[in-house]
Amino acid sequence: MDAPKLLIRKGMVLIQGRNRPCIQVLAIIDPTLKALLEEHFMNENLFKRSSYATGFPAGVPTPTPSLAPHLNNFIKSDACPEITVRTILAGQLYQAQNVWEMKAFEYIAQRGFEALVDVLATVAELGREMTYITPEAKRLADVAEAAAATAPAAIAPGSEGVANAA
Repeated sequence: MDAPKLLIRKGMVLIQGRNRPCIQVLAIIDPTLKALLEEHFMNENLFKRSSYATGFPAGVPTPTPSLAPHLNNFIKSDACPEITVRTILAGQLYQAQNVWEMKAFEYIAQRGFEALVDVLATVAELGREMTYITPEAKRLADVAEAAAATAPAAIAPGSEGVANAA
């Protein structure tokens, strides 16, 4: 299986007599996984602007200082589109007002693609049995195993406190 990819196309497009910056994103994924997504998960949200209105969670790549204010404005505006499995697989096109809006859309499309890859990991596991062991459970098993290996030999039942007369 090839690694999933996000194809990003940018350009100036003549729309209603005016050149506008446009950007299109298209996820390229394994055909088998794509078929499963199309059959069962097309409407899953990958980026929903209302979820990020108060900021991005820890671990999300920080936008450049020049992009950050434009990104905040973009996410808070009604112009910010949502990204779903359907739209990113079909090739989502965004007509921006300026270059900063185009860059902001690219940023959120990349976050949407990261979410798609996370969904794909789960879809790839469909029909498989998994076992989850926490690090604490593993440590407990190791401690119990070590304790059993160093425990004294068991005393035979009924022999407690009986001295050997011989």
